[in-house]
Amino acid sequence: MKNEIYKYIEKFGPIRPSVIRGAIKTSEVTLFKVLKELIEDDKIKKDGRDNGVFYYVNNKEKKLSINNINDHDKYIIDKNYIYIDAAGNIIRGFEGFMFWCQKSHLNLEIETKNFVKIINDTNKIKQSGLIKAKENILSQNKNIEIFLNQIFYSDFYNVSHFGKTKLGQLVYIAKTSQNKTLIKEVAEEIYSGIVNIIENKNIKYIAFIPPTIQRKTQFIFELEKYLNLAKDFNLIKLEIEKIKSANLIPQKTLRKLEDRIYNASHTIIINPNQNIDGNVLLIDDATGSGSSLNETAKKIKRIADCKVYGYSVVGSMKGFDVINEI
Repeated sequence: MKNEIYKYIEKFGPIRPSVIRGAIKTSEVTLFKVLKELIEDDKIKKDGRDNGVFYYVNNKEKKLSINNINDHDKYIIDKNYIYIDAAGNIIRGFEGFMFWCQKSHLNLEIETKNFVKIINDTNKIKQSGLIKAKENILSQNKNIEIFLNQIFYSDFYNVSHFGKTKLGQLVYIAKTSQNKTLIKEVAEEIYSGIVNIIENKNIKYIAFIPPTIQRKTQFIFELEKYLNLAKDFNLIKLEIEKIKSANLIPQKTLRKLEDRIYNASHTIIINPNQNIDGNVLLIDDATGSGSSLNETAKKIKRIADCKVYGYSVVGSMKGFDVINEI
């Protein structure tokens, strides 16, 4: 029975359990018992949820040797790595890292050392889990005035040839899939860092940069809900809008810095009748140039003499970058 079910999944998977049961006459209890055993034997995998669960064969390549990888490095990778395969499956930690090395035909031991070094180097520049990035934003043009008093990232979006960071992957897949569970995970990852800004910079007002692309589930609005910062810290929410137009051009499609600045300047609206008498925190999901945050800060400072701080979940490591995936 076990081998018969495995062979059927191997031939027709990904496949629903109801289809397997229709072809192989067995009870539901027995089927799921066998499926569980096959998963535990690492012969098949399960994906999906609720009524959309599918089973498929775990097509493992030759196992990489991990004899020379120490437990500390494995732990660092477990905490800081996520791989998303071409089918959208999330493979977390060291397992995902090995999968990436296999797929890319790279030496696991060498890549482990390189990745751990990048994580350690990044942690050295972090303060209270945050990266100060004011010098990064709008860096292509030194004549551009920076209105943000400081901008913080929880992490970079990309690092070296490893691609997206753990937070970069989470933001990317959460936005594209509109997955609320992943958005909640992002909120939990970044909460303490934002609290640090609120407490140390005496933040009184808060605002989330509104999205351009219309989605049923908006990442930034869900993030605001899960963070619940305004209520938790008695903050006043500023009125910020994005012009909604049939011809509105998303920032991510613009490859020139001056176009991004122009876009932000002409599409972000702030009610000038607001009474702002304290420091402001602006929150965005991903920062490539900092145009949206900086132009919003500029408009706020036209209204009030205050300090404006920016925060982005992830941002560019090398200064101005086109993060057009999200």
